[in-house]
Amino acid sequence: MIKKLNTDSIEQALLESLTEYTENRGEDISVNGTFVFQPDFPCFQGHFPDQPILPGIIQMAAVRSLAIKALNRQLVPTTTGRIKFRGFIQPKEQISINVNLKRHQTTWRAMFSISHGDETMSTGIIDFCENTE
Repeated sequence: MIKKLNTDSIEQALLESLTEYTENRGEDISVNGTFVFQPDFPCFQGHFPDQPILPGIIQMAAVRSLAIKALNRQLVPTTTGRIKFRGFIQPKEQISINVNLKRHQTTWRAMFSISHGDETMSTGIIDFCENTE
């Protein structure tokens, strides 16, 4: 049976999987997070039972989580561009997520890359607006 998750529990599980965090502020904000997702990480459930992989939408949620942490603001994704998933992320793999945040008119643009060792697993762009609710 697959347990339904809400966005708060996913956000909490992502933060619990974050093992290292650094940021560098200049004209842009550069953020790096290291994650290790344990086999019991809730988003592995049902994706896939015999060979779990981290869903692409959760990779994008991890980018959002780092952006929220860096900006100390609630963010909602508005558009995406050029997102490419090139590999599978499995339990216990240490991954590094690099995010470059730049103010883009009324939104924040996050250009990101996700890597495992020397291998690039995902790249892309996500635009966020601030959630004012």
